[in-house]
Amino acid sequence: MSERNSAEAGRAHHRKHSSSNKVLRTITFVLTPFLTLIIVFGIFVLALFKPYSVIKPYLHFVFDPDSTATNGQSQVSLFGQVDETPKVLEADANDTIYDDGNNDDEELHKFIYADYGERFATINIPNAGMKDIPVVAGTTLEVLEYGAGWSYSSVYVGKKGNCVICGHNHTYFFQLPQVKKGDMVYLETDYCKLTYMVSDIVVFHEEDFTYTDPIPGVDRLTLFTCWNNGMLGMSKYRLGVICDIVEREWKDVEVPAS
Repeated sequence: MSERNSAEAGRAHHRKHSSSNKVLRTITFVLTPFLTLIIVFGIFVLALFKPYSVIKPYLHFVFDPDSTATNGQSQVSLFGQVDETPKVLEADANDTIYDDGNNDDEELHKFIYADYGERFATINIPNAGMKDIPVVAGTTLEVLEYGAGWSYSSVYVGKKGNCVICGHNHTYFFQLPQVKKGDMVYLETDYCKLTYMVSDIVVFHEEDFTYTDPIPGVDRLTLFTCWNNGMLGMSKYRLGVICDIVEREWKDVEVPAS
């Protein structure tokens, strides 16, 4: 009787083990290829509706997470080796790059000028969870893959006027909608640190340059990104964060020998 019970138990264990193996084989040889097919099909459908130039930043952000890091360097080139000699020029803080000699009453400061594609500044907005967002010179799609882009049509960082910086809403400016009026914004370079306070939040059409063009008599920072009412992706509308200057702190910069 005991031997019969042992045999029955052995057969039951074998059936259970065989059943487990069958489930495992089903998952391995059926479900895994099926899930893979769904993922591939999803990417194909996305490619049909969005050109590569649009989805490229998504792919870059997913497969190259290190691109969000500044590696502790503020003057980094994305398109070649940066000249080891920094481009230091002495000028006043007005919205002209070079001092024309007509502003003798202005205090001169040293600026380090960035070439196209150089990462030369960082943005911090603590209340919105935005930490050490890299700022790159230029606003093309290629540049915006590596950071927020400073617009060449605006005043240079540190100058008095309307300094404009934009970024993708699915990467570096993903948290920009979390910014509120009254939040502090810190923009820092190797030659100065600028402190701003958010004074207004606006939504405008991409063909409306009211907030991004040079504006006489203002001294502010304008940040903007695509706006889809909280959804990701490209849009004809922009979310703008207007920031008024609070303080400029100039750093000691050594002028390289000519």
